[in-house]
Amino acid sequence: MVTAYAQEDGAMLTLAREAGVWVHRVSSPQTTTFENIYDAQGRRTQVISAQASSISYADVPPAWLDAPIVHLGPVAQELPDSLPNAFTRCLLGITPQGWMRSWDREGKIRRSAWPVPPALTNLPSNILLALSFEDLGYNSELVKRYTELAPLTAITRGPDEAYIYDRGDVSAIPAYQTKVVDPTGAGDVFAAALFIWYKETTDLIASARFAHAAASCSIEGQGPSAIADRETVMRRCVKRELR
Repeated sequence: MVTAYAQEDGAMLTLAREAGVWVHRVSSPQTTTFENIYDAQGRRTQVISAQASSISYADVPPAWLDAPIVHLGPVAQELPDSLPNAFTRCLLGITPQGWMRSWDREGKIRRSAWPVPPALTNLPSNILLALSFEDLGYNSELVKRYTELAPLTAITRGPDEAYIYDRGDVSAIPAYQTKVVDPTGAGDVFAAALFIWYKETTDLIASARFAHAAASCSIEGQGPSAIADRETVMRRCVKRELR
C-alpha cells in the first residue's frame, strides 16, 4: 500500500501491518478524513474535513512496480490523471470514486461523474473498473457511458445485485443475505476481492460472486476487523445464501 498520511495517524494502519501488508508512507501534514452519514435507505452523505498530500508514480517503491495486480483507489483527487497509463503489465483494478468527488467550502462532497474525469478517458486495455450505482448518481445513462470506458466493469448496487460488463456482455450477480452492522468499506472489499479472484481465475462471474461474499462478511462487524480471510469467504460462497 502506498498512501499519504500524517505521522501521528500511523497507528490507523497497525491492523494492516499486522496482517502482513507492506505500507509505504508519503509524508503529509494531514490525513484525508471523511464523515459518512447514512439515511434510512442506506444512502450516504459525505463530508471531508482534511485532505492528504498527492501521490505520484515516483512515490511507488521500485521493487513494487512489477506487481501482478495494481489497484488505484483515489479517495480525494490525490492521484494524477496520468497514473493509469503507467501500469500496463498487470491487472489494473481501478475504483475511481476519488476522481469523481469534489466538495464545497463546508466540505460537503459532491459526486461529479459527468463529465467523465480525465483519468478515465484514455484507459489501457488491462483495466477492471469497479464502481457503484451511487457513484453515478443513480443515472442509467451514466452507467452506459462508464461501461464503455473499459473492457471489464463491475457496478455494485449496495445490498442488491451487481452488474458485470464483459466486453459488452452484461450479467446480474445476486448479493448474499447478511445482517448489516457497518456498511462502510463494503465497496472497497468487493473491489479488492474481485481483482484478486479475477487475476487467479480469469472468470469474471465467479469473481463477482466471491466479491459479494467477501463484502457481505465485512459489513457484519465494525470497521476493518470484520474483513474476512479467504477461508471464511469461501465457506460463504459454498452456502450460497443469496438475496
